[in-house]
Amino acid sequence: MVKIRLRTKFLLSLIFTTAALTGTSLLIVQSYAGKHARQDIDEQVENSLVTFHQFAQQRQRMLAQSAEIAASQPNVKALMSTQHGPTIQDASSDFSVMAGADLFLLANATGKVMALHTATDFNRELAQASLSGTLGRRQSRDWWFGSGHLYEVYLQPIYFGSPLNQVLLGVLVTGFEVDQRLATGMARIALSQVAFRYGTSIIASTLAPDQQNELAAHDVLAGVRAPRMQQVRLGAESFIGTTVELPPSGTQAVTLTVLKSHDASTLFLRNMNRLLLVVGLAAVVSGGCLIFVISDTFTRPLAKVVSGVQALEKGDFGYPLNVHSRDELGEVTSAFERMRRTLHDSQQNLLHAERLATIGRMASSISHDLRHPLTTVLAYAEILSEGDIDEGQRKDVYREIRLSVNK
Repeated sequence: MVKIRLRTKFLLSLIFTTAALTGTSLLIVQSYAGKHARQDIDEQVENSLVTFHQFAQQRQRMLAQSAEIAASQPNVKALMSTQHGPTIQDASSDFSVMAGADLFLLANATGKVMALHTATDFNRELAQASLSGTLGRRQSRDWWFGSGHLYEVYLQPIYFGSPLNQVLLGVLVTGFEVDQRLATGMARIALSQVAFRYGTSIIASTLAPDQQNELAAHDVLAGVRAPRMQQVRLGAESFIGTTVELPPSGTQAVTLTVLKSHDASTLFLRNMNRLLLVVGLAAVVSGGCLIFVISDTFTRPLAKVVSGVQALEKGDFGYPLNVHSRDELGEVTSAFERMRRTLHDSQQNLLHAERLATIGRMASSISHDLRHPLTTVLAYAEILSEGDIDEGQRKDVYREIRLSVNK
């Protein structure tokens, strides 16, 4: 059986207690900080959405005003009054540059596309189908999608003279593509990663290509019915995000997914956890050293008493204790010293009594040995004192006396 000393037990128990308290404190701090960090990330995502909505409203007003100004230009009205497609197509190129739009379209009063200017492969057939759908829904703002390109378009009627005359010449459409530039700008404003979707297809995103592919495969943040805040892991990075639908509603929902990096936001927390762990280990080590010193201070006098008991077991009554404390241990040491002195005195008295008893037994034996031959001599002397023995008998008695004396 392994023998564990009291000092070792005391040291191990205090180290275990210190480690348990330190570990519990670290877990409580980590849990509280992690919960607080998650709340901060949720608030940051909410603030990002609020900021985006404010920016989007300002952008929509600006783009709508830009389309209205372009439609009210006399040159545009004069051009549309010709109702000649090739002429309108050629002459409207300057207007498209002035409008600063990614898509510039002019249609006649019946909704037929007369001119289309765009830098992408969004062709006239796609534009005609999209325009017909928007006019059918009587919308002045819509989403147009085709050939992998998504446009936010604004429709503005072109009137002959004052709009109050209600003489419609045609429709002017300015469109602004949802592309990487817009996603990057939105990400800077929202201080987050963003992804624009048309239906389930990601149109533009600031995520890395592998993260974008994983996001497209995730259903948890797809669609407008996604949870308000959801944690998702994309590649080796964890994000907190949500998805909102962008107006206006159309045949396919256009949504914006805002993602805040949970790992980047909790980097300080992880660093703090490592710091707390180092501090905790340092506390355990330094506490262990301090506890060792304290335990040695308390247990050294007890160890001296134990050594004294072991020495007493071997018969050493003079083993020095050298304990002069005035506490309970000092009282125990003093009592043991008195007990040892009393035991030593008792042992000495017992040895003295044993010696006396031995001497008595020896004296008794000697006196017995002396009395035995003297008795024989006395008997023969009594025989000699009698006068009725002959010479031969007297010689025999003398011989026996001599033999008894020689013994």
